[in-house]
Parts: sequence; C-alpha cells; structure tokens
Amino acid sequence: MAEDGTRARLTPEVIVDAAVRIAARGRPDGLTGRALGEELGVDRSAVWRHFSDKDALLRAVGDRLLTMAHERVPAGLGPKERMEHLAGAVVAVFTEHPHVGAAVAPRTTRGPGEFALVEMMLTALGELGLEPADVVRYQRMMAEAVLSYAGMLAGHALLPDNLRAGDERAWAHEYVGADPVRYPAIAAHAPALAEVGPDLVLATMIEAFWTALDARAARVRTD
Repeated sequence: MAEDGTRARLTPEVIVDAAVRIAARGRPDGLTGRALGEELGVDRSAVWRHFSDKDALLRAVGDRLLTMAHERVPAGLGPKERMEHLAGAVVAVFTEHPHVGAAVAPRTTRGPGEFALVEMMLTALGELGLEPADVVRYQRMMAEAVLSYAGMLAGHALLPDNLRAGDERAWAHEYVGADPVRYPAIAAHAPALAEVGPDLVLATMIEAFWTALDARAARVRTD
C-alpha cells in the first residue's frame, strides 16, 4: 500500500520491496502469498502472477539483499577495504533479514545484486595483481566463506530467544567449567573463548584470507 493509502501498482519490484519489509521484522512467513497480500492490500493470488513459484521469489528477494549490501560499500576505497566492507555488509544485511538470509545463503540468485557483488570482488582482486585463475579461485572462496558465515548467523538469529541465549551462555559457563584433566586445552583457553564474538570471527576469517592471498601472490612473483 502506498504512503497516501492508495494501492500501488503491483510489479515484481513492489512485491520484493514488501517481502524485504516483512523480512526486516523477523517474520517467518514473509515469502507467502498470504503475508505479501496483507502487506500490499491485494489478493494473495496476485503475487504469483509475477513470480513462477516461491523459489523464484526467494531468489529475487535474496538478490535485493545483495544489492543492499553492495550499496553499503563506500565509494573510493582501495581493493582490500572494498572486500572487507562488502563482507561485513553481507553479514549485516543477512542477519537483519534472517529468514531470507538463512534460506538464500546457499543459493545463487542469478540477479543484478549478485552480479554487482561478483564484479566488485573480481575487480578488487584483479587490482591486487593476481593471475586471472587466482582471481576467480579466491573470489569464489571468499564469497562462499562469507555467505556461509552470514547464513549461519541468520540461522542463529532465528532460534527462539531461550535457545539462542543458552548457546551464547555456553561459552561463559559450560566451557569455563570444563574438566581440566579431560579437556586441558579447553580449560586453558576457556576465558578467551568466551570473549570471541561474531565480529572477531569475521575479522579473523578476512585476516586468514589475506594471509593466504598474499602468500600466493608472493609465490607467483618468485616463480
């Protein structure tokens, strides 16, 4: 429904806009004709005149999330900074829209949002002087690692509050109380384990990526 109360002309873009709004509220049924019909003030059957099935709608909404992530990357950054901002943006957008993020993380959307992200990544890696075969290999590795992590965090956000809280407390309780005879390494590191959060995990993933990439570039230069 438009802001002035009139009914907006139904298009695929309008439907995707509505699905993104529903997803941002954490509702589990944002990709159903019923939820979209209610959001748009139309009969549910009208949605399926624009999408062949629910999977086509999921890919379209997922692609919009990728576009949103792409738009969060500031202009004028160097290649490494672009890649790092993009990784953080994908994780943030997916966890802000968890039902869609968790569902679309293992998928290929095949849309302009995905194309824009792949283009940005390939360009950035090319600017770092990698060989073409390495550009493709490392782009794919980074993309799938970030999407996997984003999907995992989105899935975690979908857990009931009590289960999510229990998982988060485990690091500070069960692990800290681990038997030091049976699990000496856990006992030694337990306080530090409790301090590791999602941001640090993502930063470490990116750090490991650059370490691998820099080592590969160095080997190529010496060959």
